[in-house]
Amino acid sequence: MPFLSLFKNRKRRSYYLGKEDFYQSRNALNVSSSFSFHREQYIKNNPTNKEIKFYGVSFGKSEREIKRIFGTPNYRQKKYLPLASQITLFYKLNIKGIKCILQMHLYEDQLFFAQIQLRDASAELRSVFLGLFRLKYGIEGLSWNETIQDESGSRVALMDDIVPKASFFTHDRAVWKKIDEEFHELAAKNQYTQYQLEKIALRWS
Repeated sequence: MPFLSLFKNRKRRSYYLGKEDFYQSRNALNVSSSFSFHREQYIKNNPTNKEIKFYGVSFGKSEREIKRIFGTPNYRQKKYLPLASQITLFYKLNIKGIKCILQMHLYEDQLFFAQIQLRDASAELRSVFLGLFRLKYGIEGLSWNETIQDESGSRVALMDDIVPKASFFTHDRAVWKKIDEEFHELAAKNQYTQYQLEKIALRWS
């Protein structure tokens, strides 16, 4: 019956994940606790004499410079992120037959973190993906859950998770210091707000 088919279509649409929700769910830095990744310890840290860049883009590049290389992003996220001056650019790419989602994170208009996520988690593609990093950085024994570190201290972390991924992050301590300071300010502000709410609640009691 036509009426039933209309109902089915509406029901199907209600479960559809929109573009904004899809990319926000993929964002590696969408909560403050996720920023602790650069302090985490990994099984092994592999040194390389090659400068770590993200597809030829050096850390510290601006949004304009990134767009000049990659073009218009598939999605640009500014809302609902932990830091006031945080922006994430998303791109969908096909790398050697592997479908990937790239995300580049900027703080005060400077690239400080980037990540490649596989869209297919098959064992074959995981192996091919890992092999690309072994070849690029000349590290034959490189494995999952290890990092690669260049001479400046910038790193790539390879994680064999539900969604296999490679995370690139800057060595720039000044950037991390600024980020930590902003988080401390936010925490102090939230604590003050909670204190004010408790005072009001006491008056009402």
